[in-house]
Amino acid sequence: MLILIIIVSCFIAQSFLPWWIIGPICLIASFFVSSSKKQAFWSGFAGVFILWLVKILSLSLPNEHLLANKVGQVFKLPAADTNWIVMIFVSSLIGGVVGGLSSLTGNLLKK
Repeated sequence: MLILIIIVSCFIAQSFLPWWIIGPICLIASFFVSSSKKQAFWSGFAGVFILWLVKILSLSLPNEHLLANKVGQVFKLPAADTNWIVMIFVSSLIGGVVGGLSSLTGNLLKK
């Protein structure tokens, strides 16, 4: 339930607000809905990770991963057409960690 709340509310908010809005959204959602610290962290992590993974793939697939490969070159990844996989995973992982820690904070504020 908490994962779905986070995915839907973050998707709507990120359409017109900056990326870091996931922090307050996860915090507030977890404050009101979560039941344990473990559930709060993993729900926030999974919700944002899945959302960002789907969003990045939906933006990257139509342009044949051009930008993701260029960013991979900036980070000195080996020259390959698969740099986009690493960049998408790392980007989603960063979002997941922010979401997870924000959700954990929301749960801990409740106590």
